[in-house]
Amino acid sequence: MTLSAQSLSKRYGAAPACAAVRDASLDVGRGDFISIVGRSGSGKSTLMAMLGALTKPTQGRLLLDGTDVWTLSESERATFRACHVGFVFQFPSLLSNLTAADNVAVPALLGRTMPAEDAYARAHELLARVGLADRAEAYPDSMSGGEQRRVAVARALINAPPLLLADEPTSDLDENTEGDINDLLVDLQRRDSFGCVLVTHDLRLAARAQRSFEMRQGALTPRELSRADAAPSRSVTPASVAPMPDVPARAPIRLGESLWRGVRIFLPAAAAILAAILLTDFGVETYQSMRLRERTARHAALQHLALNRLRGDVQSVTDLGDGRYELTTYLQNVGGEPIYVMTPQMRAFVQVASLWQEVPMTATEENATGVTEILGKQTYRYRFDARVRDFAQLLPNYMHVRFSGSMLVSPSSTPNDDVFERKDNYYVYLKPFDVTDEVVLRRMRFSGKPPVWIPMPPH
Repeated sequence: MTLSAQSLSKRYGAAPACAAVRDASLDVGRGDFISIVGRSGSGKSTLMAMLGALTKPTQGRLLLDGTDVWTLSESERATFRACHVGFVFQFPSLLSNLTAADNVAVPALLGRTMPAEDAYARAHELLARVGLADRAEAYPDSMSGGEQRRVAVARALINAPPLLLADEPTSDLDENTEGDINDLLVDLQRRDSFGCVLVTHDLRLAARAQRSFEMRQGALTPRELSRADAAPSRSVTPASVAPMPDVPARAPIRLGESLWRGVRIFLPAAAAILAAILLTDFGVETYQSMRLRERTARHAALQHLALNRLRGDVQSVTDLGDGRYELTTYLQNVGGEPIYVMTPQMRAFVQVASLWQEVPMTATEENATGVTEILGKQTYRYRFDARVRDFAQLLPNYMHVRFSGSMLVSPSSTPNDDVFERKDNYYVYLKPFDVTDEVVLRRMRFSGKPPVWIPMPPH
């Protein structure tokens, strides 16, 4: 199998659009190990979403063995994702009400890629390979972060995909656990010879790949070619100077002797004034540089607090009937530092073809308003109407729904300039109100009734 990304670009918004990825090309075959590094916001996750056919490029083509993936039907693209690509995202996104073995088997059961007995047999085999043979019946809330990540890796490999996409799979783990998971991924890739594209901030891990690339402002370049070429030196030919003609010597002029005496008196004073000006200018520049470094450090600390110490996700989605649903999200302070947030603003969208259609959503009255300190776990509830026709079906008979939230985060209850705007996107599969359980079960299998919602990894 060869997956070829040809000049992929992704732009958001109307003109002038924001270019998240610009003209990125990449070929991945079975056995290839490719790493991608780059700063946050450089377009790495958007590129991975396009490689996995989770989002359609604005320009460019994604070819699977010469066939353009986006010329396939929706069901054929779902088969491509189920059978050819495994995903490991920044968060494990395990289903909390299922055991480790259930979570690993879910992609095979939903995609009907193998009988249930074979799916569970392979799930137990993969859990043993990732070192969790004795944790197959454990639930996610009883597992450590490293164990949950191992389950996510096993889940990604359940259908034996020829390509694994791993988008910063150890972003929220401690250094030792991160090293263990990285070693596991590298070992599995070498043993099974599947293609792997890994996004990482760890340059040492990136160096273990066969090829490495860097994302900068949406552009993908080989790492060894990412440095700007040095400007070529130029030789300068000195101009020829004609000899000066002999000039007869003239008698010295004595006019202005008093002027030069004044200059000799003025020069030391002028030098002192100039030195004072230069010293002042140097001091101002030094002070400004120091303040800039301080602001940069404060912003980095604030960004780390908002993105790494405050965890957010969907807790539940409840069917209220007649196309109305209630969404419950949560924010959790996982670091212990003071964190204050302004009431999150939430919007809901349903995918229709390749576009997102916004649906009405309102916050319930019980939501905390104003500035709230997040001490432990804080929940927020919203109600929305998802009566949408012709919705996209990434899973048969389920809507693909995105919840987009934004909020202001600060370490202070009365912030001044220490405020960070955090934006989150949560994705779920949602069962439409007018589709019966019997219709859903014709194409998918569940241990009981089809769930109202199925969480989807962030992308």
